[in-house]
Amino acid sequence: MLIYVNKITDDITLPVNNVEEEFGGTAGNFTRIAAIIGLPFRLYSIVSNNSHHNYISFLKKIGVDTQGIVISDDDYGPVCYAVNDGNDQRYFMAEGPMKRLSYKILDESYQYMHLGTGNAELNYQLMNDCKYENLVFDPSQEIFYKYAPEQMKDFMEKSHIIMGNEKEIRFMLDKTGKTIGELTGAGKMIVMTAGSEGSKIFADSSFHIPSLGLVTNGNTLGAGDTFRAGFYLGLYNHMNPVEAASCGNAVSYHVVKNGLRNFDLNSETILQEGKKLSEKAIRINGNL
Repeated sequence: MLIYVNKITDDITLPVNNVEEEFGGTAGNFTRIAAIIGLPFRLYSIVSNNSHHNYISFLKKIGVDTQGIVISDDDYGPVCYAVNDGNDQRYFMAEGPMKRLSYKILDESYQYMHLGTGNAELNYQLMNDCKYENLVFDPSQEIFYKYAPEQMKDFMEKSHIIMGNEKEIRFMLDKTGKTIGELTGAGKMIVMTAGSEGSKIFADSSFHIPSLGLVTNGNTLGAGDTFRAGFYLGLYNHMNPVEAASCGNAVSYHVVKNGLRNFDLNSETILQEGKKLSEKAIRINGNL
C-alpha cells in the first residue's frame, strides 16, 4: 500500500494526498517478470485471502501456478505500508499469517531453491524439507533485523549462492566474520547487485558486469527483484554465471526504464541482450 504525504514528520497525524494499491513484494515482483519471460518456477508463500484475493486472481490470470501458496481465511497480510513524501520513505510491515503458519511443501525437486524475504523459521523449513540441487540465500533488507549472526552463518554455510546488494553483503560478512575469499574458496558464489553500475560475480574468478544503460527519471521499484528473474532465466538456458547476471542486468534495465507494469519482452530478447552484454564484463579482484 503506497501512501503519499507532503512531508514525513513526527506529528501524530499527517494528511494523506493519495493511496495506491500495488501488487508487489520481492517474490511478487520476481513472479510477474518470470511469468512473462517463460521461466519455470514454483512460488512458495503464505497469505491471507482477506488481503490477497485480488492478488491471487491476478497471478492466476498471468499463468502462475499457485499450488505452493498457502491461503488463510484469517488474519490480514502480509502487507507493506510505504509512506512516501518524494524524498523520504517509511515502511510498516504486517506479516499476517506468515507469523503462525507453515509452508505446504510439494513433493517435487528443484534445480534452485531460492530463499528470499520471509521469517528465518520459514526459510529453515524450505531449506530442510524441500528437494533441490542448489540453495540460494537472498534475505534482502530483512538481513538487518530478522537474522541473528549464527542464523546468517548457518544459511551462508549451507548455501551454494549468496545474493544481495553491496550493503547487505557487507553486513553479512561483518556479522559472521566471513570473507569473500573464504566463501568462494569453499566453492560458493556471491552475486551482488550494484544498481546503475550493474552487478558483480564473486567466485573462483570475479567479474563486474555493467548495466545495459543508464536511465534518467526511471522507476527503480522492483529492479533488484526482477534482476533475479533474468539471472535464473540465464542459468535455466545453460549460461554461465556472468552471462546469467548479464541477463539479470538487461531485465532490471527495462524495468527501471519502462516500469514493472509495462514490461513485455520475451525470453529470446533478454537472452540475446544478456549474451551481448556479457562481452563487456571486466575481471576484478575478489574484494568488494
